[in-house]
Amino acid sequence: MKLTFELARLEHAKAIERMRNEASMDLTTKIGIGHWSGKSRVASIRERIELADPTILRHRTIYVATRDGEAVGSVVVSTYPIGFWKKEYWQDPAVMGLGAYGLTVFPSLQGQGVGRFLMEEVEQLARDHLIPFVRLDAYLANPFSTAFYRKLGYEERREIDVRGVRLILFEKRV
Repeated sequence: MKLTFELARLEHAKAIERMRNEASMDLTTKIGIGHWSGKSRVASIRERIELADPTILRHRTIYVATRDGEAVGSVVVSTYPIGFWKKEYWQDPAVMGLGAYGLTVFPSLQGQGVGRFLMEEVEQLARDHLIPFVRLDAYLANPFSTAFYRKLGYEERREIDVRGVRLILFEKRV
């Protein structure tokens, strides 16, 4: 499958919404209701696309993996950390990292390299911007994502509790 990595455009918004909702339903079916069980809304996706900041990556910017021009996976990146990510949680607290959020692939394409492709491109994006780390969190209750990030070489930094939701923080020097 030939994939390309590109900044999400407004015409990708409906596919991203459908992808997120299908992935949410799939994960809920596999492991039960959880924080991941919500619905994604196209209006908020369009807003995020319009606020894209690919130059300095300060705002949460959506990128997509496309195949034949159609979005098949997405990820959000930002150099601005989530509020519950305390600096001391990371290997080198004084150094900026590129946060990766909401990695999503259509369930019918999972296991075919789309997620790996997206994360490799995020790592390259970090290198291109001279950012030495990619940082992310994953639900402790989701064995699929935690195994995926470990397989890609991400190191577990710690488990945290955010409003009753257990997360694992991962980091990789790129």
